[in-house]
Amino acid sequence: MKKYIPLALFLMVLSLGGYAEEPRRFVEFGIDAGAGVANDLIGAEDLLKKQIEINLDDIRNEVKDGGLKLNVDAAGAVFFHFESKQLWGFGLSADAEGGVFANVPKQIFTILADGNKENHSVSGDFITAYGGVFADVEVDAHLTLFKKLKLGLAPALYVPIIYVPKSSIRYNLEAEDNLKFHTDGEIKVYSPFSFDSSEGNVLDGAGFDLSLYAEYDLFPLLDIGADITHIPVVPSTLKHEMRLSTDFEVDGSQLIKDGELDIPDDMIKTEYFEDASKTVMRPLRFDFYANIKPLSFLRIRPNIGFTVLTPSEEPYFNAGLDLRLNVARLLFFHLGTGYEETLWKHRAALAINLRVFELDIEAGLRSQEFIDSFQLHGFNLAVGVRFGY
Repeated sequence: MKKYIPLALFLMVLSLGGYAEEPRRFVEFGIDAGAGVANDLIGAEDLLKKQIEINLDDIRNEVKDGGLKLNVDAAGAVFFHFESKQLWGFGLSADAEGGVFANVPKQIFTILADGNKENHSVSGDFITAYGGVFADVEVDAHLTLFKKLKLGLAPALYVPIIYVPKSSIRYNLEAEDNLKFHTDGEIKVYSPFSFDSSEGNVLDGAGFDLSLYAEYDLFPLLDIGADITHIPVVPSTLKHEMRLSTDFEVDGSQLIKDGELDIPDDMIKTEYFEDASKTVMRPLRFDFYANIKPLSFLRIRPNIGFTVLTPSEEPYFNAGLDLRLNVARLLFFHLGTGYEETLWKHRAALAINLRVFELDIEAGLRSQEFIDSFQLHGFNLAVGVRFGY
């Protein structure tokens, strides 16, 4: 498994965050790279202090009711594309995208700051985490009918390199009769590769899904469109599992009596299984958008939609507004803001198009809370290059 970790990290670094508009060349080859992080507690003001102080009372007051939320993600592609006078086109790409999400509830910070003043028994989740890294090979083809209707189809063979279903470590604090702190729970990690040997093949966990898109030129100044991404056809099935579990208890009376805290060596137990059968589908996403074209060089693009991570979970709402400006087909500016899968994202991008060569640069701010997203609680950076004619 270790020899595949550099590959997975390299694939995670490739991204541009969906900047590309319609192709600007008949034949094009490109590479994009980037990544982003976000949280809803620590901002630039905290990191730039000369002396950093950890004040549990301040932290408790600043943590939102939903707890401390963390996110690290990246996505990207190496691709080839051919366009025939905007009547039809096709492309081939190798993509990767991944993200890790974690949440620590506010109650944990309240207990650390205030203690258990009322000597009540309390329990809840200590930490919740989920995420994954997906790699795929995709074929994209589109056709324009009647000079107004553009239809697209993109089948893809995908593999979850690493997949973590939503998991929680729980805690229970008993304080009414005797002080005891107990944690239990497990986090499962799946992969097509074995975690404790060199066994495994990337195709062992391969799945197949399909993306569809359509765009219609409704009026000279307005296009409308819809995308359905990652429709499952053959789900991936992963058989290699690593299970991290804990079942640990601290007895306060024993600590007071002996003055020592006995922490077992196996507080976190690691187990490996080679016969798991975990079904994994990529997040299913629906998007509806409009291209408003008040001027030939200006596009305003509002969009709305939702994402379903797994069939058993509630959908995540998405909405955004993009402004795209074309200056003599030499400079392309892109400003965007919106809410996407629990994150507020704001980005600015610039593409310098020299016909045979293009350089794309993007920077953005993000966070789980709207106000925090403007206070450097998170950011993303990306760069891309394209060659062709």
